Amino acid sequence: MQISPGIAKLTNSQIKKIQKVEDELDVILIAHEKMPVLSELSKEELRALQDMEKRMGLTLVAYRAE
Repeated sequence: MQISPGIAKLTNSQIKKIQKVEDELDVILIAHEKMPVLSELSKEELRALQDMEKRMGLTLVAYRAE
């Protein structure tokens, strides 16, 4: 199981630059090595994930496993 697809490995210098932009824009940035592709779910699969989100109080994002 992957925790999050393609999360970039950053140098300390890159992290500081990103943090500066986050502070300036008041946002949270996530850096990816390669942009993950969202999974196309069937209606049943989507419904199952939405039910899980409600039960767990979370938001889930489904990426295609590569």
